[in-house]
Formats: sequence, C-alpha cells, structure tokens
Amino acid sequence: MKITNQMIDDLRSKLERAAKDAGYNFLDPEIVRISQQLDKLIVAHMQLEKRPL
Repeated sequence: MKITNQMIDDLRSKLERAAKDAGYNFLDPEIVRISQQLDKLIVAHMQLEKRPL
C-alpha cells in the first residue's frame, strides 16, 4: 500500500507541474493523460483496500 500511495503522490505532483506548464489549460492532452493515469491508480488502490484479507 505504501508503494501505491507514493505512486499516487508522485502522479499528483507531476499533474500539478504539468498544469502549471500548460497555463492551467485542463484540456491540454498531457494534463488529460496524467489525470487519467491518476484516476486509474486511485481506483485500483481503492479496490485493493476493499478486498478482504
């Protein structure tokens, strides 16, 4: 779980930098691509947390 949390934090930082670089144009293809990656990672993380041990 720590690895997933670190990956999420890294992608969030990457998304923030990309948004600044793109002048906060959230329709920029790079912003959309990173955002989609982050969404998928968050969903996977949530599904792992729900799994019974």
